[in-house]
Amino acid sequence: MASSAAQTISAEQVARALAQGDVVVHYQPCYDLRTGEMVAVEALARLRNRDTGELIPPSVFLDVLEESGLIVHLDEMVLAAAADQVARWRELPAGRRLCLAVNLSPADLDDPLLPTRFRDATESAGLPLDAVIVELTETLLSRTGQGHEQVLADLSALGCNVTLDDFGTGNASFDYLRRFDVQGVKIDRSFVQFLGGGGPHERMSESLVRFCLSLGVHVVAEGIERPRHITALRRLGCPFGQGFLMSRPLDAEAVETLLRDEVVPPALAYAADPVVLPALATDPEATRAPARESVVPRVLAGLVSLVLVLVAVLALEGRADTDASLTGAAENRLAAIDTLAARGVDSRLAALRDVVTTFSRSQSVRRAVVTRDRERMVLALETLTSSTTGAFNTSLYDASGTMLELSPPQSHPDVIGRNFSFREWYRPAGRSASAYVSQAYQLMTADKTWAIAVAAAIRDRDGTIRGYVVATVALSGIQAEMKALFRQYGVSVKVADRHGTTLADSSGRVGTPSDDPRLTGHVVTTDGEAEGERDGRLWAVAEVSSIGGWLLVEQDRDAAVGNGGGGNDPVMTGLLLGTGFVVVLLWLGTDRRRRRLKADLRRSNAWLTSILGATPTPVLVSDADDKVRRANPAAAALLGVPVDSLPGQSVSSWLSTRDHPASDGGAFTATVVTRAGDVRLVEARVRELTGPKGEPMRLHSLIDVTPHRQEQDRLRAQSRIDPLTGVANRIALQEALAAALAPGRPPFALVMMDLDGFKSVNDELGHAAGDSVLCAVADVLAAAVQPADTVARVGGDEFVLVVRLDTTAHSHLVVAERLRARVQDALDAHPFALQVGVGVSVGSVLVGADGTGADELLRLADVRMYDAKRRRRR
Repeated sequence: MASSAAQTISAEQVARALAQGDVVVHYQPCYDLRTGEMVAVEALARLRNRDTGELIPPSVFLDVLEESGLIVHLDEMVLAAAADQVARWRELPAGRRLCLAVNLSPADLDDPLLPTRFRDATESAGLPLDAVIVELTETLLSRTGQGHEQVLADLSALGCNVTLDDFGTGNASFDYLRRFDVQGVKIDRSFVQFLGGGGPHERMSESLVRFCLSLGVHVVAEGIERPRHITALRRLGCPFGQGFLMSRPLDAEAVETLLRDEVVPPALAYAADPVVLPALATDPEATRAPARESVVPRVLAGLVSLVLVLVAVLALEGRADTDASLTGAAENRLAAIDTLAARGVDSRLAALRDVVTTFSRSQSVRRAVVTRDRERMVLALETLTSSTTGAFNTSLYDASGTMLELSPPQSHPDVIGRNFSFREWYRPAGRSASAYVSQAYQLMTADKTWAIAVAAAIRDRDGTIRGYVVATVALSGIQAEMKALFRQYGVSVKVADRHGTTLADSSGRVGTPSDDPRLTGHVVTTDGEAEGERDGRLWAVAEVSSIGGWLLVEQDRDAAVGNGGGGNDPVMTGLLLGTGFVVVLLWLGTDRRRRRLKADLRRSNAWLTSILGATPTPVLVSDADDKVRRANPAAAALLGVPVDSLPGQSVSSWLSTRDHPASDGGAFTATVVTRAGDVRLVEARVRELTGPKGEPMRLHSLIDVTPHRQEQDRLRAQSRIDPLTGVANRIALQEALAAALAPGRPPFALVMMDLDGFKSVNDELGHAAGDSVLCAVADVLAAAVQPADTVARVGGDEFVLVVRLDTTAHSHLVVAERLRARVQDALDAHPFALQVGVGVSVGSVLVGADGTGADELLRLADVRMYDAKRRRRR
């Protein structure tokens, strides 16, 4: 190999090798750093020397291939062979999620048919396009032009995952994130080598890793060569890695062996953890009574009566200790049930409040209420209904309390147009910055269903209330959950809001006022009764903050404790029979009550474990070092891994966040990259716990907020679009100008365009004809520029464009004239514009050269446009 690497090779030799099929594909695996699973292979080309049988590395022939133009042919051969090979590996159990990473060359991007070639090669091999990763180096991206950007956009539209390779090594790395539709980044080995070494270089590398993770894309660290790199990357939450520490490039046979044997690289194997704690309970093995040697007491006959009295006292104390232990275990069980049940109710209602709050701030909703356009209101309510779960109906009101629209309208159509100005369910929302949760009330339905309303005020930019949006939630869902808890655990459950109204009750009572003082959240005690016990019943109360209320769990003490085994104590029976000496020996050798207590404790463990497994909220229990000790099936399903594979792993290796994890009762937002490669956004709530041996532990409850964030992004994007023409509006234009003015950016042209004589179209032919002309102009401008450029409508017939200029292109004046000519041609062919005679005037400036600020650039372009308009009139 060394001799081959040192030799030179000609273009003719390379061409002959390609023609003879002397191309060998090697594969370097990429692994999931959390599970050790092989998730992708990078295809690397080698040429075989027919005379010596040695493999020629790429460093010898790649430059020759690029200079001769044969690199495209090599890339086609590698893609075809690798796609066929990976498609076969995906049929193996360990390879069903395997992806193929291929590298592109500058010559590949010169071919506009590259997306078609990718599609044909993968379809022929049976490999889905979403399993293909296209890696682009910084050297390649520095040579791209506008046509190349379109080719990459087409590859991304097909489903390929576009990844930036060697990220962070160049000045333009962050600009590429904006210019291209990127699904992943590969952090360069020059940064990875500093991880785990300490010093300022490590802090710089850690900052880059955290930045990449915050982008919400797939992050791969390459060049992993030391165990400390793995430790640091797991701590930071980087999900994927590639390097010689796990595997060097291998031939196809070696990779297939790894997949068939499901081999996990030793560097990624977790050390066996000898202690796996049950959920919030004591290890049964740790509570096993130590064996005691039987000791035959030697007592004098005169001391037998004294020994019997001593044994009686010990037996009574043992009974009291046993009862106290059983009561404590039962109280802990009720507290766990109460906390998880309250968290479930609170999480669901809090999520609904967030959705309604976001919806009320949407510009489209505000416009629908102000204009009272029924189609807009129906569309808005359909959007809200699709974003919520469990809503009975949704509705819109104006500021005076008159119902404008109800969805679904079939539920009660005669209420539309009625005034409900004094109804409590939404009026207090006008005094709240977020959504307001109302008191329980009965719906106007045949069965008089009990419900609550989640309402938010719709305000203008100056804070004036223009209306209200209300989502009505039937209480039947919460009631069903409380009954399920009653059936499963035999406990009574009651939920009351801040008004003292019962929202749900395991006995079936809903809507009745509750005067139970325990539902104020304060501990109530009576004479002779301990905290948490009242009238022979054990209870626990937890706050449900989203409704300002409380959830009470209660159970009969004897049912909760199990009577401890009942019957006469063997020691006391022995005392009554007078066999004091024998009873002393039996009491020292076998303690039946102690064994019975341990059996009860084991049952308590099983109860708590079943609670953790039954809750639908994903839950992780970790120790003070952030190591997972327990996870429920819902958490494993969210992460896409078997539940028994999570103990021992770090919580931060799954939850990637720039924020510090919250402490008791706090919350933070994190990104989860699942085993299947999906990127999910979750809200993690953390609560400090005390373990069975007094050790600190943490309870992490996870809420998948990805759908809510996607809806927020969609509404945010919608607010930046001109509703008539579909191009950008003034807000998006300002953002594009700010980006173009950033230091280090390529040159941009700002072009302002106005339609001459357009007013005559509206006056003579009507506004519908004028709208048709404006839409035609917007379509022509959008087709004339690249997808990354910005076309905005900022006035009635005024358009502004921010167009990127190639380094070898003409001046901004040439671009402006080309756009003016294309628009004029479209106007001359438009029946309405041609009939009146509409012309075009343009003015343009060079961003960064003609002005330093967005306002100055717009002013100068406007001046030049009106100069052109005056010249046309002469």
